[in-house]
Formats: sequence, C-alpha cells, structure tokens
Amino acid sequence: MRRPRGIYPAAAALALFFALRFSRAGPAVEGAFADRAPAAGLAFRLENHPTAEKYLIETMTGGCAFLDYDADGRLDIFLVNGAAIVAGAGGQPPGFDKTHPKYWNRLYRNTGNGRFVDATERAGARGAGYGMGVAAGDYDNDGYPDLYVTNYGRNQLLRNRGDGTFQDVTGRAGAGGGGFSTSAAFFDYDRDGWLDLFVARYVNWSFQNHIVCGLGGRRDYCHPKHFEGERNLLFRNNRDGTFRDVSQETGIALGGGKSLGVAIEDLDRDGWPDIYVANDSVPGFLFHNQAGRGFREIGLESGSALNENGSAFAGMGADFADYDNDGWPDLFVTALSLEGFVLYRNQRDSTFSDVSQSAGVKKASFYLSGWGTRFVDFDNDGWKDLFVANSHVMRDIEHSIRTLSYLQPLLMLHNRRGAFEDAGARLGPVFAQKFAARGAAFGDYDNDGDLDILVQVLGAQPLLLENVAGSRNRWIGLELAGSAGNRDAIGAVIRAGGQRHFVSRASSYLSSNDPRVIVGLGGGPAEEIEITWPSGRTQKLKPAANRYTKIVEPGTPANPASGVSGPP
Repeated sequence: MRRPRGIYPAAAALALFFALRFSRAGPAVEGAFADRAPAAGLAFRLENHPTAEKYLIETMTGGCAFLDYDADGRLDIFLVNGAAIVAGAGGQPPGFDKTHPKYWNRLYRNTGNGRFVDATERAGARGAGYGMGVAAGDYDNDGYPDLYVTNYGRNQLLRNRGDGTFQDVTGRAGAGGGGFSTSAAFFDYDRDGWLDLFVARYVNWSFQNHIVCGLGGRRDYCHPKHFEGERNLLFRNNRDGTFRDVSQETGIALGGGKSLGVAIEDLDRDGWPDIYVANDSVPGFLFHNQAGRGFREIGLESGSALNENGSAFAGMGADFADYDNDGWPDLFVTALSLEGFVLYRNQRDSTFSDVSQSAGVKKASFYLSGWGTRFVDFDNDGWKDLFVANSHVMRDIEHSIRTLSYLQPLLMLHNRRGAFEDAGARLGPVFAQKFAARGAAFGDYDNDGDLDILVQVLGAQPLLLENVAGSRNRWIGLELAGSAGNRDAIGAVIRAGGQRHFVSRASSYLSSNDPRVIVGLGGGPAEEIEITWPSGRTQKLKPAANRYTKIVEPGTPANPASGVSGPP
C-alpha cells in the first residue's frame, strides 16, 4: 500500500519555503576537492577483467575502506580488487586467478605526510577469488579493526593481529558465507557489546547459468530480472572469535531480494539498530529490530520499499542520516538512469515519505546511475550534503539511448537547509570529468577536520578526493571509545544543536567508512553535545572546536575475562 507523501503537505511546503527564504547557508565552496591519488602513491588499478562474455560480476565490483588498521591515529586505505577470469579445463567452468600482484586487494598505510605506502604483502591482505566489497570493524574487541572481504564465492574474515598483519580466520570463525556477496556491515544488533555481521547477497548467477543479453544487437551485461535473488546473511558474534549463522531465526533470510547496498540506523529512535537493504529492481528491505530478538521486515508498510510512483527501482547505494536536522534519520537510495535517486523523509511514526521531487534530488539525478554514496557535510555548515559516485552498468548504453552515457560525473548535492542543488560545477575540475565509478568510502585521512572521499573506478586508478575547503568553517571532531565492549561505539547517537549523528562504518556501496564523527559548526561557537552510548548510558559535554577529542564511555569498563579476544 502506498503511503501519503506527508500528513500535512501544504504545511510542509510552507515550512520548506520559509526555511529556504531565510536560510543563511551560502553557496558551495569553490574548488573544494582535489584528486590526490597519484601524488599520494595509490598505484592501484581496479582490475575487473572485462570479457567479451560480459559476466555479471565484472561490472559489480569496487569496494573500498578507510580504516586505521595500525592504530596510529591516521586513516589507512583498503581497496578491493577483482581477479583474472580464466577458461575452464576438461569441461569445467571458468575460474579465477588472483596470483598476479595486479589482481591483489591492496592495503595502503598512511605515512602522515599526504602519502601512502603499499603494506599489502607484509599485512597478508592480498585476498582470494573475485573481490566485491569490504566491511571494517573490531569484532574481537582488541582495539584493532578487522576486515571482512566479500567475494563472488567464499568471503574472507581477516583478523587484525595488532602488529600490522592480518590472519585469515574465516574457517574457524564460521563466517564464510558464499554465493554472490556484495555489501557487508559490522554492527551490534543485540547490544551485547560484540559486533555482529550482516552480509548482503545479490543474485544466483554462475558461469553455468550465464546468458547473453544486450540492446540493439550489442552484447552487454544482463538485467537482474534474469536471475533469482539470494538470501542475505546475519552472523551473531559468539564472543570467542567465532560467529553463528542466525539468518533464519532472526527473519533476515527472506527470499526475493537482490541486495547491493546496506545502511544501519535506529529509524524509530527506540535504541535498537535497524537495517536498510537496497535491492536491485525489486522492493527494498527495511529490517526493524525487535529489541535484539530478531527483525521484522517493514519495507512496504514503512513506505521505503518503493518510490513515490509505487514502483521498485534499481537500488544500489544507500545511507541513513538526518538531512533536515529534525532529529530523525532519513534515508537515501541511489538508482539507475531514468529512474532518479530516492530521498525518503522520516515521518516520525516508522514510515517514510518520498520527497525526491520536492527536495531537488530527482531532477539532479535523473540521467545518472548511482553507486557509492553518503550524506556528508562537506563544508561543515551543519547541514548534511549528498555525494554519489556514478556510472551506468551497460558499457554501450549510449548506442541504445542517446541521452545516456556509460561514464558519468560525480555528484555533490549541496544541502540548502532541507533542499538540494547540484554543486559539482563549483567543487573542482574532478567534478567535470566522467568515470566508471563504483564504491566510495568517507573519512578525514589528513585529520584536518573535513571529510575526504575515496572512490573506486573500474579499470582505472582510484580517486582520493581531498577536501581542501571544508575546514574553513568551525568543527568538532569526535572519536568515541566504548568501555562496555563495542570499542568503536558503533550505534552511538550524538546530538549537537539541531544535528543528529549515528556512529557507523556502514553505508554507501560495498564500502566502509571512518567511524569518527565531524560536527560542522558553520561560523558559530562550539555546541554542547549529548552522547547516547550503545549501552544506554548518556553523557553531556562541550568539546573544544577545531580539533579531535577522544571520548571514553563513562562507567566501569567491560571485564576482560568476560569474553575471549579472539584466536591467538
């Protein structure tokens, strides 16, 4: 059943008019971003290994992550790579070869001077199989972020040893998954202080059931309608370095999904983290947390499964955040060209209203196909903007539809107090170029107080977009440390003035973000902030502006003897 677009649409429109009419928000900052990837030493090329067969996996890869794997206070970079697709022998289907260094996943260590060095081989982070995405999270509560790498086939759980190296513990941990995995997210769904793991899976595609598709006589990648969707996975942390598959008993293992992007938030502010899953060409999933006992899927009844026309769309990237500063998390989902991206406003009653048209999102995105995305206050004015990495799926789309193109520009929608305008033309030369962009990760890699952006590009070097202007406004940087387990305080809520921030590494497409929070102050003074920790404790304080502050959860730290940190 379609939900009304708003309880009081006339009043909402009037409020939006006055908000815009008297807004003090200025124009987007000129030349705000510069691509530093070549100068930073990111000598990497995303090898999706396109073939004449147009295997579906070739166009879906490209995850990335910002994480501080060595706990030195500087964000490092992890880039997922594909593999060589090699012909089968003796009647066997094709397979993968990742032995050549150009097909390795890559880990780059931040040296602190704007440059990165390749630490892949020493760290043991080459990967295996055809890579898709990555999730970072400290699942064993030892203070070092671990990595879960999704693949076509067996996934990998890489435990951070804390000495600059990783150990593949997938088999022992019981979290291998399989199939066509895409995005993943570490989060504490039952609030026991130990991070659990959600894994999205796409379609039941294989070399054996591969078919030939295309338009206008040209072979191209097939629409997902030709394949059945796979069931998603939820692994509960056993607190001893292992996981248990609870997908079925928690209600996560629904059929019919063709899942790509994942975002985590507490949609109704009841204290329990919920899950949104962007599905490709079928209704999206919204899993409402039942107080840690399981989940109830409420996509259709909440109004977040379809767009305003009551239609499913090609959901790829997703993010939750409070874009209009009303204290409630809203939802954004990217789509394919000629569909328009979808912005859902939280109606504060566990339902959402599609405001894509009135907020300016649909017009700005109509000819784009979006992948990696996030609400990001790039200019620190206190209003969350929207970034999207774009490219069509079909390489020859312009031969069939002349108004579309395979390579597409990046999109930055500047938030003008609840309405959005395309600011790309003013943000620097990189926004005038076109790419086959896929995953995107967000974090402050140079620790200067504004969010930078990492973007994976099929068949090319990644983009490392340094934000060179956001820190002109005042800001507060917050690094939370949980004392009752959950060391990164994933799931904590920060309130500052009218802003609401949810601590999470998850969102975007196949990617993982810096868990630190930057509160933009515009030109105003530092705000008192209130933190609601995942344990339920609350704390108020007033941190200094224009610097990062590490805040440790008050109360008695978790007993180290209450659980095992993980395998030796």
